[in-house]
Parts: sequence; structure tokens; C-alpha cells
Amino acid sequence: MTAIVVDNNQLNLTNLDKVFWPEAGLTKGDLIKYYIDIYPYIKDFLKDRPLALKIYPDGIHGESFFRKNIPEHAPVWLSTCQIYSSQRREHKNWVMVNKLADLIWVANSASIELHAWFSTINNLNRPSFAVFDLDPGELSSFNDVIQVAFLIKKILDELDLVGFPKTSGQSGLHIYLPVRERYDYQEIKDFLQAVAGTVVKMAPSLATIEWRKKERAGKVYIDYRQNDRGKTLPVPYSVRPTPEATVSTPLDWEELSNIPGPEIFTIKNTLQRIDKIGNPWSGILDMQQDLPSFLLR
Repeated sequence: MTAIVVDNNQLNLTNLDKVFWPEAGLTKGDLIKYYIDIYPYIKDFLKDRPLALKIYPDGIHGESFFRKNIPEHAPVWLSTCQIYSSQRREHKNWVMVNKLADLIWVANSASIELHAWFSTINNLNRPSFAVFDLDPGELSSFNDVIQVAFLIKKILDELDLVGFPKTSGQSGLHIYLPVRERYDYQEIKDFLQAVAGTVVKMAPSLATIEWRKKERAGKVYIDYRQNDRGKTLPVPYSVRPTPEATVSTPLDWEELSNIPGPEIFTIKNTLQRIDKIGNPWSGILDMQQDLPSFLLR
């Protein structure tokens, strides 16, 4: 065990040499170091947002589980929030990352991925952004995903809206639209559904909004349903449990048209990439975009 003090809070780091990514030769200690280094670039996407932890105690090839209720042994200084669960008729105590010590605690808990809410505790029913989640079906390629992304961009351009693409860190893409926190989740989904439906009409052999997997082979699934209260997506620069230790990486549109696949962005090169080209998503949460009213039911 290694004891460190961060933000005047003591953390006891454990199993730092435990291999989490055998193929990439990366350990739990490498995960913690990465999140310490990347914190300045992800903190705005984590602050005041409930976080669902996906725990991998034995690395990416071991058993994993989600944790939405923090354990009793969590330190008293950990940032948390209580949210009532109508399904379970009880309050859940969610963790938040409002300081570096919180993030180190999360990583030390073997939570490889950072799955955050679309909204903050200050306005739980009003998300900060709308997100298209593009997922290739069987027989689809990453190039198909890119084509669908650019069709979405074309529509957004016509609506005078700006979307920001990032790799999911696995096989797909996410397109984020920062919005003014005036829309509820249903309005966000209505807008996303309208755009996604238009894409399907433009390219019916390429894209689908059919949620049943057996009905979307060979097509890219545009998932707008993930935009809902209590649901989560990996935040920008979150690590993913892939053999390469991929990272959900923010891109600009020009770059998107030229990348061979999401597997090229990993823990090993993300910081060097930012040093070289900067952060493509710098300041996007300061954007206050209004959605067109004619696409809201």
C-alpha cells in the first residue's frame, strides 16, 4: 500500500503493480497516473455530475460490476450526492469527482471507466448537452460510422448548431451538442430523434434507429434513447476496458475524416496528442446553444 496526500486528503493506494491490461502491459498504477495527468482536461465534464463506477478488480479480463451506491468504507471527504431512486424507493449515494483526490479514489477503486450523468446535481432534470451515440451493427465498419456522423453534421450545420465528435473508445462515436440548460430530457430526445430520423431517410441502407439488434445488422445504430435521467456515458478522455487501453477521445471534424479507427487513441499517447495539437473540446461547455423549437414536441 502506498499512502499519498492530495488536496489535504490522505489516500491509500493499493495493488499498483496489478496488471489491468495484459496485452498493453499496463497496470492499475498506470491507470491512476493517467487520470492524474488528464484531470485538467476532464474535470469540467465531471464536476457536480453523479458518476456510475464500473469496477474491474482483476483488470479488463476479470469480472466487472457497476456501483452506483458508494461503499460504507468510502472516506468522509469524498464528494457525493444523494438522489432518490423511484424504482427502488430509496436514496442512492452517488460519487462525484469535484477534486483530484476524488478522481484518484475512483481510479484506486479499480473503476477503469468514468460514466457520468448528462446533467449536474444543480439541475438534474436539465442536461448540459444532447448526445448522439453511434454504434456500428454487425457487418458495419467504422467508416460507416464516420459517414453517419457527417450526415448528422450536415443537418446540424443547417440548423446553425455545432456538434463535437469523440470516439466512444470502443467501436463507435459520440457527438455532443452543448445546450442551454432549459430543456428537459424528453425535449432533448425529441430533438435527437427528429435528426436521427432524418438521417435514416437520407441513408436508409446505412443508418437505423431500430433498437432491436437483430433488426439493425449492416447498419449504424443512432442511439438517442441514452439521453435520459440517470443514464450515463463515458466522459471525454475516459479509459475503456479494451486490449489496447483505448481512450474516448475528443476530435475535430477534419480529423475525424482521416482516422483509421478508434484503437489508435490510448492511455499511452493521449497526453502527447494534447501537447501536440491541444484539446479539441476546450471550452465547449461554455457554449449555450438553443434547440430549434419546431423540432421539439
